[in-house]
Amino acid sequence: MGVLEDLRAAGVGPRLEVGPGPDESIDGLLKLDIDGMTVVFVVEQKGRAPYPNEISRLEPQRERAAAAGHPLLAAPFVTASVGDALATAGWSWADEQGNYSLTAPGVRLRHRAATEPDRAKRRRLPAGSGSGTIIRLLVHHRRDVALPSVTDLANMAHVSQPRASQVLGKLAELGLVSKSADGSWHVVDREGLLDSFLAGYRGPGGTARYLYSLDPPLVTARHAAVAAADRGDLAASADVGPDLVAPWRRPTVLLLYSRGGVPDRALNAVPAESRDSANVIVRAPKDLSVFPVHRLVAEYDNVEIPLADPIQMVWDLQDLGGAEREEAAGVMREWILNQP
Repeated sequence: MGVLEDLRAAGVGPRLEVGPGPDESIDGLLKLDIDGMTVVFVVEQKGRAPYPNEISRLEPQRERAAAAGHPLLAAPFVTASVGDALATAGWSWADEQGNYSLTAPGVRLRHRAATEPDRAKRRRLPAGSGSGTIIRLLVHHRRDVALPSVTDLANMAHVSQPRASQVLGKLAELGLVSKSADGSWHVVDREGLLDSFLAGYRGPGGTARYLYSLDPPLVTARHAAVAAADRGDLAASADVGPDLVAPWRRPTVLLLYSRGGVPDRALNAVPAESRDSANVIVRAPKDLSVFPVHRLVAEYDNVEIPLADPIQMVWDLQDLGGAEREEAAGVMREWILNQP
């Protein structure tokens, strides 16, 4: 509705026809009156915006839409970098936050009203004690295998059994998990659970130190692993963690989660003036689910570097921002979903 209101103010008489017409593959039509002509955009509706690495797979849908008008992808929220990637691939786009970019011969209409999605419109997953740990465990659990018992999940998340049951019950109401007749629980929609968590997660909280080092981030991560008294109290996230799991580019920033603290001198780093001038961020998180229940490590230069929960790595890439990180987040998300 925000898009339509803005287009009305622009004087282009927008008319939205929702639902399939004679061609059931069409989700809707957006018609604009411009310079005495009617320009038709063919809407392809998505439950979420694609990651940059997924856009090329949408080419068949784009070509099908192009046969009836100008292809327009609609999603709940489209970031600036994803919007640019869609435009490069030949798409116009619009989202529920009032952002859009509509392009056709002689037509170029753009507007960005919001830089972040409205949290009120996100699917509300259970929050509070143990929720994040349980949801991460469910996403990472082996496919087609019953989940651990409620008691085991409660023990892993360090919550009571009634609390674990409460979280599972809420997820069942959302259609993300289900309970079998024998009492076992199963994940119904792994992808939906992952995307809902990423969309609604408010961040790890806690405190952060911003540092600068002349060493490459991978080398700094190695310094941290060597210096940590207990590597279980340390976890490397973006950019280094994702690069060690699914290489994508040369890391430029190291985000470290630490429960025990790592001295600056051990990192060969000095305090930075701000986050923007830092290439090392050491965070003491309030949300301890950023540390994976099942330890995850990668070796670099003969040293094991403990890694953050892979879902956290995706979120941190998106939070750090930038087109390349958006693409890396998509690769990391696929890596998670492709695990057995």
